[in-house]
Amino acid sequence: MDTMLTKWIPVPYFQVNRKGTILNSSNTTHSYFPDTSNIWTIIHEEHRNKVILMLSQSANSYPITQHLMLKIRNNLFGNFKCTIQWKDGVGHLVCTESKSMKDLTTTFSSVHKSLIDTQRRLKESEKHLENVANIIKIRKH
Repeated sequence: MDTMLTKWIPVPYFQVNRKGTILNSSNTTHSYFPDTSNIWTIIHEEHRNKVILMLSQSANSYPITQHLMLKIRNNLFGNFKCTIQWKDGVGHLVCTESKSMKDLTTTFSSVHKSLIDTQRRLKESEKHLENVANIIKIRKH
């Protein structure tokens, strides 16, 4: 596809290689995502396996679609429906915002797990601090 035409595609569109390096993108991508030369920097860690599948798809095969959490400009993550199709070694990746109830539930679940984990680590830290404080009290006496 002509590089100049690519810039005017009205949705987030990337041309990528098999390693995830961005070869070209539409201007619209810059209004959604932080500037990057590699898609791995915007993929949420929980969804990296899905992207590996997308990048390892055989050449000239049917498009593959995955729902992914991608880092958006404000350093939060948004839900996107991403479809890739390969032609001549170039992946044509289109990502559109997805706000379905399923996606919102997935995001909530992920945030909930993160909060529970943070709370658990905080309690462990509090116990550790209490133990250290007790040790210091014993040494002073």
